[in-house]
Amino acid sequence: MLKRVSRRVTYEAPAQTTSVAPTVVHTGTGSQERIARQRTRSLELVQTITRLDTATDPTVYRQLIEWVKADYDARQGGIPIGLFAKCYLGPPFIDHRMTLMGNICEHYKPSDVPPYPYGQARGLVRSGAYEFIEFYSDGSMVAIMPDGRSVEVAANQSSTLRPGNTSGR
Repeated sequence: MLKRVSRRVTYEAPAQTTSVAPTVVHTGTGSQERIARQRTRSLELVQTITRLDTATDPTVYRQLIEWVKADYDARQGGIPIGLFAKCYLGPPFIDHRMTLMGNICEHYKPSDVPPYPYGQARGLVRSGAYEFIEFYSDGSMVAIMPDGRSVEVAANQSSTLRPGNTSGR
């Protein structure tokens, strides 16, 4: 039986002439997890995630979140630390972020600036080509199309991200 080993590697870039030196944190992701992240998501998952935005009953919302978590767990690609998607509440909101672990959903107006790393996905969501963007603890961003197909997106490496600091501040 194979034993799965995870490791955390921290890389701090050398000081540059700019005022901020980036720090990138990478948590080892097994190749099986990466392959699983590339699988097409079910239409049921895509539709359920869009329903989360308009679920007003707290019991229904919790049930939807639990179903989404179970679906991600069954796929074995890792549970996203968060999702960023188009907002279906209507004006003045255009997009929102959701952390599945904390069941938090924040809605943003066009003038609002989503926190790091979610702000990186705003253009992708606004393009209409993607239904939502998944964010993983190893820094991976995976864009999900309306038909469930996935595309791994290169994250912006110029922002500061330190262990225990997911806000980028």
